[in-house]
Amino acid sequence: MSESVEKAFQNWMNMHLSKRKGERLRMLKEQYSEARNLFLKHIWWEVVGHFDDLDPEYEVVDEGGKFYYYLDLAYVRAPKPTNLEFDGFTVHARQIDRRNFSKSRRRQNAIALGGWNILRFSVDDIRDDPAYCRQILRLMLERWYGEEREEWSQLTMPQREIMRLACRSAGPIRVVDVRNVTGLGDRHTRKLLHQLLERGLLEPSSGNERITSYRVPKQKHFKSRRYGKY
Repeated sequence: MSESVEKAFQNWMNMHLSKRKGERLRMLKEQYSEARNLFLKHIWWEVVGHFDDLDPEYEVVDEGGKFYYYLDLAYVRAPKPTNLEFDGFTVHARQIDRRNFSKSRRRQNAIALGGWNILRFSVDDIRDDPAYCRQILRLMLERWYGEEREEWSQLTMPQREIMRLACRSAGPIRVVDVRNVTGLGDRHTRKLLHQLLERGLLEPSSGNERITSYRVPKQKHFKSRRYGKY
């Protein structure tokens, strides 16, 4: 992990600590979440590059104003905020009696009815499959917040469609996959893919003499363009 990530993370945490008081401050100090911190430093930062609009241990109240719930991590942006939850199997398995099971479902219902999106990540996926977590995060930003990468701004519409397909796909994309999405012929499709290779937006995934599949380079960050603030 780079020094810049750690510094940005500490500045972000200190900013929230300085703004909190009462129960909200106590929750932030006492509810240390290793999974949340791993997600922020190794998933979120790699995709987004900053911690803007993120709020840890975010407080929400149910419809009746009777129960208070705290979200692991809130992404508070228009058009609809997102609750990011991090679940450890052993902790949940150990604590899941009938009372806590019902309480957990009431909590999730209150969050959903409060107008929140909800995404859940397991600790195992954060540790063992960060590529999957980054893929889900990119899809969240694209589908729920209408974002595209800055380097896509000069692309043609078919090129953008190819890049969206490559970012959505769990594995490499092939010429036939692109043809099915764009409706273009084989020759035109290969020309577009070659142009994206030259720009560095795609890289070969297989094939030497003739490339048979393509993927988004792992080092590419999701430097997004913003569309309003919640």
